[in-house]
Amino acid sequence: MAAAAMDGVQRARLWLRPEPFDFALVQSPPSQRLTYQALRKLCAAVRAKSAPDQSEMLSYHHWKSFATNKLGVAEDIAWGYFESYHALMGRMGEQYRLCREFRDTASPEELEALRRQVKVSLLKFMLFLVVQLSSQVSMRSLSTKDVAVGSRGPPLQAATAKVTEEYLQMQFFLKELPQILYLLAAPDSYVGSASKLVNLVIPKSSVDALGFLLEGTPDGRSVLCVSDIATAQSNVQASGYSKLTQSFSVAKLQAWLQEEVQPNPFGVEACIAKRRAAETVARAPGPHVLPLVVGKSATNKPYAPRGHGLVLFSQVNGQTIARDKVDIGDCGVVIKRCNNSIFYLLAPMRFVRLERCRGLTIVLGAVRTFVKLAHCQEVQLHATAWVTHISDCADITAHVYTPCRPLLLYGNRNITLAPYNTHYPRLAEDMASLRLCDKLDLWDRPLCTSSERSGQTEQGCHLMEPSLFSMFVTPFQQLECTEAKDSPIRLPAQYEQKLLLDQKRRKEVKAEVGKYMRGESAEKRRMFKEATREAFKEWLREKGLQHEIDDLVALELATTATEPPSPPKSRPGSRK
Repeated sequence: MAAAAMDGVQRARLWLRPEPFDFALVQSPPSQRLTYQALRKLCAAVRAKSAPDQSEMLSYHHWKSFATNKLGVAEDIAWGYFESYHALMGRMGEQYRLCREFRDTASPEELEALRRQVKVSLLKFMLFLVVQLSSQVSMRSLSTKDVAVGSRGPPLQAATAKVTEEYLQMQFFLKELPQILYLLAAPDSYVGSASKLVNLVIPKSSVDALGFLLEGTPDGRSVLCVSDIATAQSNVQASGYSKLTQSFSVAKLQAWLQEEVQPNPFGVEACIAKRRAAETVARAPGPHVLPLVVGKSATNKPYAPRGHGLVLFSQVNGQTIARDKVDIGDCGVVIKRCNNSIFYLLAPMRFVRLERCRGLTIVLGAVRTFVKLAHCQEVQLHATAWVTHISDCADITAHVYTPCRPLLLYGNRNITLAPYNTHYPRLAEDMASLRLCDKLDLWDRPLCTSSERSGQTEQGCHLMEPSLFSMFVTPFQQLECTEAKDSPIRLPAQYEQKLLLDQKRRKEVKAEVGKYMRGESAEKRRMFKEATREAFKEWLREKGLQHEIDDLVALELATTATEPPSPPKSRPGSRK
């Protein structure tokens, strides 16, 4: 590799895929019986009991038996592992089929028979289970000198470095790499322990599975799976790949991976670094352009390859933020340390992650995989997503539409779950584009997966009473599609009845006021309207909602000022 670099050949660059580490966690802490030895035994048992052409596939039947009998995991949590894995793999077609069939099952026996048909990649699922162990890595227990990264990664200075989640994940991966490769090695080459990898070989198909955790670029432009990069002619010598045997030397592969793995160039930390660089340019004299910076927010969408776009909102306080498909479409969204703000993110997104936020109202478009809340307080969430994660949160109200049971991890307090209660014009289109099933809604069946699970579902989480339910109006509509009836999501009967009752009461009040006003003079009607308007303004001020109205007006004025002239009925961004 050194010679290649001297000859001007660009070296490969590898990094960890963030999604498995950010969203794979199902239990925290995981079962104490979840060890590498147990995983190797599971692999051996599956291969021994399966037909030759199915030896690298894991059925739910085998996994449930292993999880319940060997790991001590409950059946519902065992299925939660399969659901989370499916979402991580982006197998929306399979998920969509399962959701439609689950909706039609009439008994637990039929449901179990349907689940027994589900199979996943054996080795990729093993890596999914390995990631569960990463929750045991603690920020406090890790010193900066322990963070080992590739030789070309940015060094951490012991005195001033900030240990980030990304570095923790890299440290975990590189520390566990010998065990991971030993787990993926050819079964007939198991000799000794993971510390003796000299004579072990690993098939190319197993390195293909390693793509669940790793990806990279050979040229700085295209993003490829790790196996495609490792088998490239310029890397075969360093990675230990043999074209003759279609396998790798585990010792050489380990050394190559340890050398090449670096921080993710499209991750959160890289996005923050780009923002800081742009801020430095902005402070310099002379003309400059700041396309990446919006307050404490940043995005890599202008330069990231497809499927790697990221939008970061950080330290947004007391603001109203609105973004559509142009800004955040097909991106991952991270919202960190934001307070007392309102977010309207109305577009299909890959994932959404909220960390250490307080006092937020957040309205999301369709989300392809996960919506995750961690260490948040007093958040009101409105979202449609395949999987919803909530961990170490308090005073959360989540209006969610989800075909998978909401996952409640550790440390939750006063979590209220309710049906999805808003709508925006392209919701049905966005859900269909992500194959987000609109026929099965499990918002009211939370799954507590914490080791402290006894009592948490009853005490830490509850369902919203229908008497407290109301619709949330998203104030961005298109004139040709403004009716709530266009929503693809149907409410449960008792919540629908509550809305009908509210509508009836509003009509009665309106009729009563109209009857009173008809008998009064024009001057008194004017005075009544003025008094009503002033009372409403005073209520807005008392509740601290006036800034929201002001922000929405400012957003509309800014949108109108930047839009080219167009016919009124096709003008986007008009308010209801």
